[in-house]
Amino acid sequence: MVSALLLKDRFEKVVMLERQSRERFFRTRGYTFPIVFSPAALAVLDRIGVRTAINRERSPYFGVVVHKRILGRELTWTAKKEDIYSHWRNHIVASLYERLSEEGIEVQFEAVVEDIDFAANVCTEAKLGEVPFDLLLGADGIHSQTRGLVAAAGSQPDSFSSELLDRWYAYRLPAEGALGEKYASGDHGHAHVHADNLREFPSEKFRVITVAMTRPQPEVSVVVKYGAELSVERAKELNATFFSSVVESEVLEAEWNAGFGGEYRHVHAPTFHLGSTLLVGDAAHGFEGNGDLINLGTTSVATLPGLIDGHHGIPAALAAYDRTVGASLRTYSDYAMRRSLEQINFEVAAFEAGALLKLNPHHPSMWGIFEEDFEICSYMERYEKERRRIRNRVGALTAAVAAAGLHRLSRRAG
Repeated sequence: MVSALLLKDRFEKVVMLERQSRERFFRTRGYTFPIVFSPAALAVLDRIGVRTAINRERSPYFGVVVHKRILGRELTWTAKKEDIYSHWRNHIVASLYERLSEEGIEVQFEAVVEDIDFAANVCTEAKLGEVPFDLLLGADGIHSQTRGLVAAAGSQPDSFSSELLDRWYAYRLPAEGALGEKYASGDHGHAHVHADNLREFPSEKFRVITVAMTRPQPEVSVVVKYGAELSVERAKELNATFFSSVVESEVLEAEWNAGFGGEYRHVHAPTFHLGSTLLVGDAAHGFEGNGDLINLGTTSVATLPGLIDGHHGIPAALAAYDRTVGASLRTYSDYAMRRSLEQINFEVAAFEAGALLKLNPHHPSMWGIFEEDFEICSYMERYEKERRRIRNRVGALTAAVAAAGLHRLSRRAG
């Protein structure tokens, strides 16, 4: 929808093919967890005329409280960021759709793209038949029909791939009683991230993220992340264990049943484009849902109008996108993969220690994409540069400590 609104003035007609039914598309319960937009993404929403509408149901979001057990004790770390907000996903969808309707952009629900002729620029949809295009954008993640056809036509069978990381389940709880006191009172704008498995079940991966929302009514959004080997039934049992002391069992049962689940996948795409067809959003660079993806997707498609204006022909513009923005997104995706597998704890600690001493900026996972000057290509170049610098700094410090130790040993021996 963002892409359609960004590009509507450059084409005679814009049509959106939506795989879901209208009812599922506008679902108002369940899969409606909050999204926090970065300044760069908000600028894009401003550009397409939806920011005011989306802000009608926003709630303050001040930062993240991370809960982690160390040596049997639960400790917390808080990363604060002022003047940013959470927005309900379903309200974002409704606001964007309203703008599409105002612009007369057609949406075909329950669309099935059966084939794409990449040479002739014609796609075949089950109800519409053959539809010629100048530019075709494929979204909708690993399930993207366009992604599957691009993969089949343009690459080796295993070059487009995905790896299942974890599963997720999202639902809401009323911000009342003990739950409200724990997660929705005081600094209600903080998200609480419980980063360890449950104490009672240490071998079963189960994490909890809560975000308190004040509009349109006080609610606590809950997203649970659980291991790919667990069933949703087991996740439900673990969820009940976690919330049993603060939520009545009847309420928890009803709200869980109104929720919705899915998977976190790391997506690999060796190229984002084939001729005049481009993969955008999580069809091209999907990874764990932590807010980064929607921001990167929004800001990356915002580069398309300028690239189209600056190149002779759509294929040349899309090739330039793949070389520049696409390359940066692939780098970020590799980093996100390591984060999902919890392989960057030391890197984050080193970045944050340096930031406290004003030696380097914060790590990307600690507000990097929320900086006012964020731009995907320059941002990832700076991230790689700072990572090399920190590695060199840590290496030099390690060598100095080792040298000092050897010097002390030699003096004792002497």
